[in-house]
This record gives sequence, structure tokens and C-alpha cells, in this order.
Amino acid sequence: MILCLLAGLLAGCQQAPLPTPDTPVSSEAQGAFGQTERAFVELSIGTNEQVLKLLENGGPAEMVAHRREELERLRAVLDVPYVNNHVGHDMPGMPTDAEIQLAATDPQARDQFVRAHLTESLKVLENARVDLKHPPTVEIVELMERHRTAELAAR
Repeated sequence: MILCLLAGLLAGCQQAPLPTPDTPVSSEAQGAFGQTERAFVELSIGTNEQVLKLLENGGPAEMVAHRREELERLRAVLDVPYVNNHVGHDMPGMPTDAEIQLAATDPQARDQFVRAHLTESLKVLENARVDLKHPPTVEIVELMERHRTAELAAR
């Protein structure tokens, strides 16, 4: 579902007609921070905040450090005040409050939710890599991909 949501957001932001040689190129097409990047960053911040709650009770320290680093970089690139538009959403890869509560007492459930986060995040990142044009945001995507790939391999 998170993949569909982001794909819809990304696709919806990319529906402008292709420029002709005499059409001025938008700043987003030139690599500026645009609506597509903003949607990705806001979704990633919301997801990482929930994952940190999930990891508070026994999650791998390296994964906690990775999510904090990502949050710092994501917030730094965001060009408007952050508003969590995903509060209460039940999307694959973004742990819900109920899942976080269950994970606090059930290590197997936590492991299951962490794995879901990693696999779904990689799908979202794969799509983001295609659609994002802003170099600092693309660098964050690459960092997140490295983190997710290593974390999944360690499981």
C-alpha cells in the first residue's frame, strides 16, 4: 500500500506534458526540490519516526542510528515546516501504533514488522530513484538504500 501511495503521489506530480524545445524547463525538472521530492521526504520522515518507536524496545542499535541519521538529513532538505500527513495511516512498512505496542512485548512480532519495513522501504526507494531529480534528495535515497540493503542482509 505504501508503494501504491508513493507511486500515486509520484505519478500524480509528474503528469505535466513533456516540454518542447521552446518550452521553458521548470526548476523541478532542472533538479530543484519540487513536489515529488517533498512528498517523498514527508513520507520518509513519518515512516522513520514510527520505525524508531518500533525499535525503542530492543531494536538493533545500528538501525536506530541509521534512522536518526536519515531523519536529520531528510529534515534538512525539506523546504517547508514538516507536517505529518501520515498520522494513523496503516501502510506496509510503516508500523502502526498497535504494531509498536505488540512489538514491545513480542520480539518475533517486532522482527516481522522490521522485515516488512525494510522490504517495503526498498520498493519505495526503487521508485523514488526513478522520479526524484533533486541531487541532495537523490543522495538521501541512495543512503537509505544502502542502509536497508545491509540491514536486510543482516537479518
